[in-house]
Amino acid sequence: MFEKEQIRVHGFTHSQCYILLEIFKHGSLTINEISATMKLEASTITRIMDNLVRDHLLIRQRSTLDKRIVEAILTEQGQAAAVRLEASIKMYYRNVITNLPRGHVREIMSAVEALLGALEKANWLFCIIFV
Repeated sequence: MFEKEQIRVHGFTHSQCYILLEIFKHGSLTINEISATMKLEASTITRIMDNLVRDHLLIRQRSTLDKRIVEAILTEQGQAAAVRLEASIKMYYRNVITNLPRGHVREIMSAVEALLGALEKANWLFCIIFV
C-alpha cells in the first residue's frame, strides 16, 4: 500500500512488481512457489505472468530436474526492471526512516511490526470465519 506510487511510476502493478522481485531474489520460481509466497491463487499468478512474458520481462522454461515443472526466470529486461523497482522501494523507505523523529526509529519500527502482525492475524481469522 505504501509503495504503490513507487511501483506505479515504473509502469507495474503491485502484483507484477512483487512477482518480479521474488523471482529476482530466488533466481527462478514455479507458479506454485510464487502463489504460496504471495498468497494468491495459481490462476491469478498465471494471468499476471502472462503479461510479464508478453512484455519480455520473464520467460517460462521446464525445470532441468523435473520436466513436469515449469519455472519462471527473468530476462535481462526483467532483471533490469527488478533492480530499478528494488532500488526505488529501498529509497522510499530510506526517506521515510530519515523523516522519523530522532531517537524514536526503533520504537516506531517495533510498533509497525506489531501492527503488521495483528493485521496478518486478523486476515487469517477473517479467512477462517468467511471461507
